[in-house]
Amino acid sequence: MAYVEGTGIGPYEGAKVQVMSSGRVSVVTGVGTQGQGHFTSFAQIVAEQIGVSVDKIDVITGDTDQFYWGAGTFASRGAVVAGNAINEAAKVVRKKIFKLASEHFNAPEDELELEDGFIRVQDIPQQSISLGELAGMANPTRGAVKPGTEPGLEATNYFGPERGATASGIHAMILEVNPETMQIKIQKYLVVHDCGKIINPLILDGQIHGGVAQGIGNAFYEHLKYDENGQLLNATFMDYHLPTSLEVPRIETGHGETLSPLNPMGVKGAGEAGAIPVGPLFAQALEDALHDVDFEILEIPINSNRLWEIVSGK
Repeated sequence: MAYVEGTGIGPYEGAKVQVMSSGRVSVVTGVGTQGQGHFTSFAQIVAEQIGVSVDKIDVITGDTDQFYWGAGTFASRGAVVAGNAINEAAKVVRKKIFKLASEHFNAPEDELELEDGFIRVQDIPQQSISLGELAGMANPTRGAVKPGTEPGLEATNYFGPERGATASGIHAMILEVNPETMQIKIQKYLVVHDCGKIINPLILDGQIHGGVAQGIGNAFYEHLKYDENGQLLNATFMDYHLPTSLEVPRIETGHGETLSPLNPMGVKGAGEAGAIPVGPLFAQALEDALHDVDFEILEIPINSNRLWEIVSGK
C-alpha cells in the first residue's frame, strides 16, 4: 500500500538560540511536544551548527513564558517548521561566534574551527577560547555596542513554509487468518518511508513503529460501541480492545532520503507515516487471505465478529 503525506504546513514557528556564559546552549521554541523526541532532535540540529555536544544543550518547548509565538504540533510539522526555525537561528549564532572569535584572535574566519564547545585557530591549539568565555566577551561591561551589532551570542528566527513538504512511502504485510474463528496473526510487517533528511534514525523508527501500532488498533481492534440511546458501551479498557505487544509484530523499516526543496534542511514530516496506510492495507490483506470467498471490505474498524459477518454475507 503506497501513500503520500502532506507534512510541515504553516503558518510558521519560531525559535531562539543562545550561548550562555556557562558554555551551555539554550534553545526555546513555541511548538509543543508530546513525546515525539523533539528535545533530542532539536538539540542535534543546534549541535551540528554550533559545535557543542547534545548534552550541553537545553531545549524548552511550548512555554509561552519563554517564547511567545507559535502555532502548535500537528500535521507532522515539528521537524519541518520548528526544526528549520531552530536551524536558521543557530546559523546566525554560528556566524556571530566566528566573527567575534576572528576579532579576538586577529585571524581570518576561514582559519578558525569550531568543535567541542571551543573555537580555535587551525593548527594553533593554544589560540583557543571556549564558547562560554566568548559569550561573556559578547556582552561588554564597558564601551558601547558597535552600530549594526548586538550584545550576546543569540538569535531569534522564524520559518513559515509557503506550502507543505510531501513525504511518501509504502507498507506491506503478511497476514494469517483462521477461517473458522476469523482470528488474525500478522506474520510480517514492512515499512519504507521517505521523510527527506533524517535527523535521528532511532526516533524516526520509533515514530513509525508507534504509528503502525495505532493503525493496527484502528483497523482491527478498536471500536466505540453505542446503544440505541447513544450511550457508550465500552468506555473502559476492560471492554475497549487496544493492541498490545502480542498483537503488534516486529516492524521492519527502511528509509529513503530524498531532500525536500521546500525548506533549507530538506526535511519532511514523519509523525503520521506509520498510521496512514494501515487501514486499507489491512482490508487488502484480509481479502487476499480469504481469496476463496467473494467479498469486499469497505469499512474499518473491523474485528473478528464483523469479519465473519462480512464473509458470511450477513
